[in-house]
Amino acid sequence: MARRRQEIALQVEIETQEEWNEIINKEGLTVVDVYQQWAGPFVDIYQTYGGPCKAMESKFRTLKNTVGDSTLNFAIAKADTIDSLEKYRGRCEPCFLFYATGVLVDAVIGANAPELQRKIMLNLEQEKKILKEGGERREYSFEHVSVDEDEEGDTRTIRNRSSSVVNAITSQQYTLGVIRPDAYADGKVDEIVDKITQNGFKILVQQEHHLNEHDARELHRYKMTQEGYEEHIARMTSGPSIVLLLQKTDAKDSTVDELLDLVNSDELLKENVDCTQSMDNIHEELTLLLPNIVQRPRTPEGNLERTLAIIRPSTLKFYKDAIVSRIRDSGFEVTRTTEIQLTRPQAEEFYAAKKNESFYEDLIQEMTSGPSVALYLIKKDAVQGFRALLGPADKSKIKEASGTFRHEFDIVDTKINSLHAPSTRAEANRNLRFFFPEERILAILKPNLTDQQKSEIVETFKKADFFVLARKTEILTPEQVAQLQPSHQGKDYYNELSSYMTSGPSELLVLAKENAGQKWQELVGPDDPAKATESAPNSLRALYGKDLVHNAVTVSIDVEQAKHDIQLIFGDLDREE
Repeated sequence: MARRRQEIALQVEIETQEEWNEIINKEGLTVVDVYQQWAGPFVDIYQTYGGPCKAMESKFRTLKNTVGDSTLNFAIAKADTIDSLEKYRGRCEPCFLFYATGVLVDAVIGANAPELQRKIMLNLEQEKKILKEGGERREYSFEHVSVDEDEEGDTRTIRNRSSSVVNAITSQQYTLGVIRPDAYADGKVDEIVDKITQNGFKILVQQEHHLNEHDARELHRYKMTQEGYEEHIARMTSGPSIVLLLQKTDAKDSTVDELLDLVNSDELLKENVDCTQSMDNIHEELTLLLPNIVQRPRTPEGNLERTLAIIRPSTLKFYKDAIVSRIRDSGFEVTRTTEIQLTRPQAEEFYAAKKNESFYEDLIQEMTSGPSVALYLIKKDAVQGFRALLGPADKSKIKEASGTFRHEFDIVDTKINSLHAPSTRAEANRNLRFFFPEERILAILKPNLTDQQKSEIVETFKKADFFVLARKTEILTPEQVAQLQPSHQGKDYYNELSSYMTSGPSELLVLAKENAGQKWQELVGPDDPAKATESAPNSLRALYGKDLVHNAVTVSIDVEQAKHDIQLIFGDLDREE
């Protein structure tokens, strides 16, 4: 261990809170490798597993020698002994924190050496500019890893809440172009747009956007080592730009590469347009430039969720009404309940994941000893909210958990705690489907509907007792339209329909309802709004549709098609992330 410490001597080793306070408040940029005793620092890990330790250390040294000791500093900090790093204990992956004169400005999670080097350079340039010219440092924040206790035992699982991924347009048919502020001010937009469209590109979105300095540097980091970089950043932040989301369905390579080739070969475009350099960047650039077009999958109304609660047999005999009342008092909507006595095969199926646990047989015996009550609950952040109310799963810890459900409604002479609840959204979906079998469909709110119209349509589904299980905004590709609209292929209007469905963002929703039958078809109405107006005047297509192509909303034709459609757009919603 001592030998490895010498090898990374360029990093100051921090083990106390006092040392921590001193190092992070040092003027300039300080990059801190946060580690725990059992794991060791990132560079140590690379050395142990044969990774590029020497190369990484060499890059650190080169960077430090280039910029000077006072501007860039490296440190390693032991989370075990520093109070400020308590929330980083329990991590499995490397964690680097970037402090700029006392402010946390960035972080890198995971063993990603290229990303680490890139962010060092980006944040160093930013900090040097602030030190020289003044300005405000933007504080970085992310939800750290938390540790949850499993439902029935002491097994601890790590859940990274910061790993949510933006569902951006990933098809190779799309790219972004930015018409620079001076070109916009000089009235060159129409000429530039004409040049781009004449070369086979379709403009899906044309939107004004004023870049701030942080975003400009993020978007143009590939120019960081080029001459005139600072002048270019100043140019890009001098006024509003025009952002273009472009599509080229017949691109021989990727649309990104074809636009790059066009821009580099045309003087007008080369002088006035920046564009995406790689498909690897498209997620980030879309999120920065068109956040209203590309969104994360989300549950409706913020974080409205559903979860399941089971009152187990021994508890049900004494506390059913009290528990249901307490759940309602805690702000949960109890939408459905069912009382059921599980057979052993049913209990084994439901608790299959617990089969290797020491308490498994006691659990099965409890769940088959009499009737249980399952409750379908809805609330904002329902899954974690209800888990927090439950208290510890370990019976030996319940006495100390005053105020929790498991403490208040504990049956002392049983080996299994009083209530069950899932610990993740995916588990909640699986649990609910076990007790409340449901049908799911995919609904697509077509392009060009107003936000108000979308809101009204979603509300109509909710009033019909459909739960919005998942939701996102996305521009569909022709290939997706072909798979989602199989019954329309071969019709004389299909090409027009496909063109319309790919012309802009659609709102995609997974709707769930117990015993839905053909209820969704009744809500939507016939394909042709004219016929819908006659036969179903209150249907969605009658109210919001214009013609057979522009008929506002489309839904899966049946449950089997819905399974395919949902998998195509959202993947497996019941799979753990």
